[in-house]
Amino acid sequence: MKSKFLDYNDHYELIQLTEDYLQELFRWMMEEKHFELYTCRPVNLPQSFDEYAQKTLNSTSEEKQKTYILIKKGAEKQPLGKITLFDFNTRNHSAEFGYYLPTHNRKKGLGNILLALFIEKAFSDNKLSLNKIYATTSSNNIPSIKLLEKFDFKLDGRLREHYWVNENKYDQLNYSMLKDEWRKIV
Repeated sequence: MKSKFLDYNDHYELIQLTEDYLQELFRWMMEEKHFELYTCRPVNLPQSFDEYAQKTLNSTSEEKQKTYILIKKGAEKQPLGKITLFDFNTRNHSAEFGYYLPTHNRKKGLGNILLALFIEKAFSDNKLSLNKIYATTSSNNIPSIKLLEKFDFKLDGRLREHYWVNENKYDQLNYSMLKDEWRKIV
């Protein structure tokens, strides 16, 4: 199984977010029509690019989060998707992550590549010293559920009616992977 998930290293890479990519990520945010489907938290879009850039750079510099950008090697370094690690718990060696692909990059297999490269990076980073990574998703977000389950994330629990999208209520599903579990599949 190792080659299946890590062969992506030949064509793609995850790089840490820099200021160079902020304008494109901001554009994705402004063009997204369905943010309410992807988070249970209130959607507070920034009023301007400057506000977005300042908030993102502050979170990164204060090490509250680590954001990685998926790019294709040898190309013009155009971002294809992003994944962010946050809510670090140094005592319990865990962190949450969330990922995003803009509409034009969905249904192309890029989610598989993004997640495979990210899991390897998260568990091999000795400074982070992570034993567990976890993600949450809405019970109606079938592509996200399938992606997490494809990588053998375990369903840890369900928060009932935790997502309110317009007048619809959905459960929040909590998935996690332990470092030893990743080692077994790679």
